[in-house]
Amino acid sequence: MIAAIGLGAAHLSDCPLQPYIPIYLIVLGTTSIVSLTVTYNCSINKDSAIHILGSVCMAILHIFSFAWLIAGTYWVYSVYPPNYSGNEYCKTTYQFAFVIITLLWVTMSLVVTCGCCFGLLTCSTTIFAGRHLLPNRTSFYGSIRHFQGSAAGDV
Repeated sequence: MIAAIGLGAAHLSDCPLQPYIPIYLIVLGTTSIVSLTVTYNCSINKDSAIHILGSVCMAILHIFSFAWLIAGTYWVYSVYPPNYSGNEYCKTTYQFAFVIITLLWVTMSLVVTCGCCFGLLTCSTTIFAGRHLLPNRTSFYGSIRHFQGSAAGDV
């Protein structure tokens, strides 16, 4: 994400195609680095108030990053396919932002899909196992079916 900050800052005023794309890249890179820093600090300080504060900051950063991704998607895809009109700096900035946004959406889609599949598998396994663990009218938990020996305590 350092590349996003550098590319956005270097071409901040060079993109008449969509002037918000360099700003999008700068903010995206900055929030990513801040998020990584807060995550690292939370993993070190697990038993302190810093961990709670860091967790709240991470939640706010993730919500902001998702909203910023939606805004960046609008800015980048609203001018698709672009007409660069000979402006090479804007072309590089646009293509970088396009690739980053596309990869973020694909990654998020895969994470959500895998999470849903895992949740469905867990629920179905729990339901299937629950049917075998529930007692019927003639048994109780811990009983052995058709046990013919003496009960515990019989002498």
